[in-house]
Amino acid sequence: MNQAMIVRRGGGGGSSGIPEYTYTGNSKLIDDGDGNWRIKFLTSGIFTPEQNMNIDLFLVGGGGAGSYGGRGGGGGGYTGTHTNITLTEGTPYSIIIGAGGVNASGGSSSAFTYSKAGGAGYSTSRNGSNGGSGGGAGSNLVAGAGGSDGSSGANASQGVGGTGQGTITREFGELTGQLYAGGGGGSGDAGYGLGGDGGGGSALTTSNGAINSGGGGGAEGPSSGVSSGKGGSGIVIIRNARS
Repeated sequence: MNQAMIVRRGGGGGSSGIPEYTYTGNSKLIDDGDGNWRIKFLTSGIFTPEQNMNIDLFLVGGGGAGSYGGRGGGGGGYTGTHTNITLTEGTPYSIIIGAGGVNASGGSSSAFTYSKAGGAGYSTSRNGSNGGSGGGAGSNLVAGAGGSDGSSGANASQGVGGTGQGTITREFGELTGQLYAGGGGGSGDAGYGLGGDGGGGSALTTSNGAINSGGGGGAEGPSSGVSSGKGGSGIVIIRNARS
């Protein structure tokens, strides 16, 4: 049985500005230079800062699963940014990373009292599922591609793409930020929908949403002989407050 690893990073707010903390899950510390930093939380755990912090927060819920039999792709997880949050030295904070959906919708990601829902998934219609970016529609002809960067999934002759959140799904809501929460591609007999940019799975190979992307899973074709794509897990990211 795997045991969660406690991670500790140094810096102590000295000249580098890199914080000290412990975390009982998997995380990645990024030094952005000039005293700026980010921490990406990849699995759920308990985060304990070793000094007071003022942070910005970015959340991505888990992606929804793709459907089956010529139906719609899973929706990407919803995203959100919150700024100027104060964390207290020595206080343990629970971080929850939303699971990708397996024949279901994705799970919610949460931290510091904020939360973002996972994308919907496993639709019983030819319509794509809703989410941060919508899943592509299914059809018995050419299916729709998954949405990207908050857009809806593409329609098809027999279905409507899932509705996206309508705002960008990039890290911290910035135009230059990494892209998350692509919608999964829909499935069809004559053509398959591609996954949306930002980790959505393609229905061409019924691929899963990418891990820690919040991407929706690709739908299963009616004669593909493979299971529907799983949604990708979500992510929680913090950085020193910059707003």
